This record gives sequence, structure tokens and C-alpha cells, in this order.
Amino acid sequence: MKHTIYITLLFVVLLAPVAVFAFAPDSALGNIPAGSTTIGASTAYSGTQIADKITNVVNWFSWFIALAAVVMGLYAGFLFITARGEPAQLKTARATLLWAVIGIAVAVLAFSLVAISKAIFTLV
Repeated sequence: MKHTIYITLLFVVLLAPVAVFAFAPDSALGNIPAGSTTIGASTAYSGTQIADKITNVVNWFSWFIALAAVVMGLYAGFLFITARGEPAQLKTARATLLWAVIGIAVAVLAFSLVAISKAIFTLV
């Protein structure tokens, strides 16, 4: 059973980039306009497209922070459970939990800043 799970995960990891980077051949992504003589000319982005790219990067970063903060919160809970009343381990668990809560607050603030910025600059 473990062998099957490992093989499945291996195929998912190896084939995920293919699915992510795939695009329709007739889409505008990567096509050179007809009559163009320059090879490798880049397409100019509009302000909205640049804002969308920045928003996507900030959202991915925010999700990463949120996920890491939740994992650290779980780790702090594990430290509390295994501390058994020892002051040094309890101090470490409290500090880890404090930083996990701060990480969650930063992630929520990052999501909020994206929404507020879109509303202020009317990019919605």
C-alpha cells in the first residue's frame, strides 16, 4: 500500500509542472503577432495586468505565511503537551505560540491590504 502511495505522489510531483505550465496553442500567451519581424519581442503589460500579477504574488505569499503560522501553532500545541510542567519547555511553547499568532495576524493583514488597495485604486 505504501509503495502505491509513493508512486502516485511521485507521478503527481513529476506531472504537476506539465499541467501548470500548459496553455492552449491558440491563446495569446507567447504568440508573435502576424507581420512582426522581431523574434523574442516582449508583450507590454497594461496597468491592470501588472496589478493582477502583484496581487497574485502577494496572495501566494500571504497563503504561505498563513500555512506556516498554522503549522507553527500546531507545533506549539505539541510542545505544550510534551512539556510536562517543565518551565524551560513551557517558555519555548509560549514563545512559539506567540509567534504563530503574530504570523496569522500578518497573513490576515496582508489579505486585508490587498482588498483595501484594490478598493482604493478601483482595480476591482
